[in-house]
Amino acid sequence: MILERTVLVLALAVLALATCYTLRQVHLRRIGREPAFEGVPTLLYFAGATCAYCPAQSRIVDQVSATWDEQLRVTRVDAEHDPETAARYSVFTLPTTIIIDGDGRVHHVNYGLADESKLNWQLKQILDSDQSPAAGIRSTQSTGL
Repeated sequence: MILERTVLVLALAVLALATCYTLRQVHLRRIGREPAFEGVPTLLYFAGATCAYCPAQSRIVDQVSATWDEQLRVTRVDAEHDPETAARYSVFTLPTTIIIDGDGRVHHVNYGLADESKLNWQLKQILDSDQSPAAGIRSTQSTGL
């Protein structure tokens, strides 16, 4: 009886993980390729004036930006003033960070506060897989995409 319950719980856990992974992949494919961000890896950062965690996320994004310097473009979007861009990326939680590779493909979406080590790990994955040297442009201006 205990063995059957354990097997059932494990099967449900595997099913839940597979569902989460599949939904994440569908979301990333739906976003697709972003030609506006081709050429250099981009950290797309969504924030807002009423967001309690955004000041902390801004400091983390600044630290990450300083670490990667010219290899990374940082684009900040005020989701409250640019709801169209937020809707295009399905951003309903602030802060949100999105990691886009040099070919314009979205690789990581972080809803909520993402710490420096997580963002650096995600960027390292992108930059290590990128074979071409990035001649980067770093922008910390808020843009209307």
